[in-house]
Amino acid sequence: MKRALGVVLFVILLVASAYAGGIKDGSLSAYSNGSSIVVRWISDDEHDVRGYMIERRAGVDGPFVQLTDPYLAPRGSGVSYEYVDNSVFRVNDNFFQYRITTVGNGVTYYVMVNYRVSSVRRTWGSIKAMFR
Repeated sequence: MKRALGVVLFVILLVASAYAGGIKDGSLSAYSNGSSIVVRWISDDEHDVRGYMIERRAGVDGPFVQLTDPYLAPRGSGVSYEYVDNSVFRVNDNFFQYRITTVGNGVTYYVMVNYRVSSVRRTWGSIKAMFR
C-alpha cells in the first residue's frame, strides 16, 4: 500500500534495562513529520543523568552514528524532550534504529522506525545540500 510521499512508519519500542532512570516507561516514541524523523520522550528521575546521547543506524546491523555532540543536557524530571533528525533523507535505507543512552547512569533505550523517503524528496534534499 502506497502512502503520501511514500512514508511508512512503524514504531517498536524496546527498553533495555531493569532501572528506568532517565526516560519514563512507555514515553519513548518516533514518527515521521514528512521530511524527517522526530524522536520524543518524557524524562523520569534525572538525579544521576548528565545528559542524553542520541545515535542512529540504518538497517538492523552495523555501527550507530552519534547524532548529538555534545549530549542533550537534562532539564528536570517530567520534562518532554524532542530530537528532530533532519539528516535522515540523505540515508539510503528504509529502516532506522535510534539509540538513546542516558549519560551518567549508562541506561540505554532503543526505538526502531520504518521510514521510506520518496525519491523526489531525496533528490530535492541532495540538490539543496549542494548550495548550503
